Amino acid sequence: MELKIQYRVEQLDKGMYVAELDRPWIGTPFLFQGFIIENDDDLAQLKQYCKYVFVDDLKSRSDPVVQEKLHGAVRGSTITVEIKEWKGFDTLRKNIKTIRQQSDTAVVRLTKLAESDAGDRSEHLRDTREAVIHLVNDISADPKTSLWMRIISEQDATIGRHAMNTTILAVGFAADLGWDAVLQGVVGEGAMLHDVGMAKIPRHIRDKPTALNRDERRLIKLHPGYAAAHLDSSTGLDPRILDIARHHHERLDGSGYPDGLKGDMIPDYVRLVSICDVYDSYTTAQCYRPQLTPSAAVARLTKRTATHFSKELVEKFIRWIGIYPLGSLVRLHNNSLAIIVASDEKKRLHPTVLLVRDPTGKAVLPRRTLNLEFIDSSGLSAQWGIREIVDPAAVQIDVRRILLEELQLR
Repeated sequence: MELKIQYRVEQLDKGMYVAELDRPWIGTPFLFQGFIIENDDDLAQLKQYCKYVFVDDLKSRSDPVVQEKLHGAVRGSTITVEIKEWKGFDTLRKNIKTIRQQSDTAVVRLTKLAESDAGDRSEHLRDTREAVIHLVNDISADPKTSLWMRIISEQDATIGRHAMNTTILAVGFAADLGWDAVLQGVVGEGAMLHDVGMAKIPRHIRDKPTALNRDERRLIKLHPGYAAAHLDSSTGLDPRILDIARHHHERLDGSGYPDGLKGDMIPDYVRLVSICDVYDSYTTAQCYRPQLTPSAAVARLTKRTATHFSKELVEKFIRWIGIYPLGSLVRLHNNSLAIIVASDEKKRLHPTVLLVRDPTGKAVLPRRTLNLEFIDSSGLSAQWGIREIVDPAAVQIDVRRILLEELQLR
């Protein structure tokens, strides 16, 4: 997003980027069609040749003094919102490609591990752990990438894909919390292996589209114990990984399973994986219910802080993914539809969005980004601010497909 702000020449200052004049560039002493005001001579020449100019906020210097003057002068100026193509994601695209390849490898290896017998279990466990370690290292270097991966990965409820999505969230969240590399590795491996015991539950029960009966629920609740037993016979696993596998369904009020642990009996690393496990389940279509939007999933998690999850940890999770989570579809006040593509923890109410439909409902092509933080400071929120979160299915928008296209990953 680029804001071209019309300034009288008397309002200009050094460090501002002049994008356009009030007259053709030809016939002026300015060598470049667009330049930063460097000195008093530049200011004097602008006053000599122009009555007003247009300043580009993004190309102006980022110095706090310049930005303060820029924002301070905005309210009395004529502003043209010029929405730019989505650029600057080359590094993100590269990171996602790397992590995506590693995650696909890890899913294949985990599936083999889950279906293995005692004879070749050690080999498959070693292969799975190797894939997860590489994944943990890359996600730790850029925790925000994990949120992108969660959105663009395959959305299905299979054991392998759910384990991978939970791992991506858990490692990114742990890294954001500042947990050390060892604990991030524990969380990553524990999340990847947490549901390996589900392979022992009959598929007709796992995939049942209606409510489970009492006997079926009893069988489902055996899977954490199966997972721990499946892994316990293997050597070299950190005991905390086994804790995650066995206790990720324990709840603070003691209502969880299999051991009915409560309160401080449940370690923080288990609590973290539990939150990520549930969030991924909520935001993935299940055989018994449709997929929830990220905001709806956050609302459900928040309701459960009174009984099931640590309020402090859930609040930190929400701060990490954002009040408007990455990938959320929103409607702006002018009726445009946009996807949340970036947010700053200090400015969570004003994320950057990718416009996908204009106010008339027509697709925006090529798609453009808009920085709502600057929109707010410019007094334009009445038109361009967020009005509401929208369910993509209700307006027939495939958020994942759009983001894959924008990242050139399709």
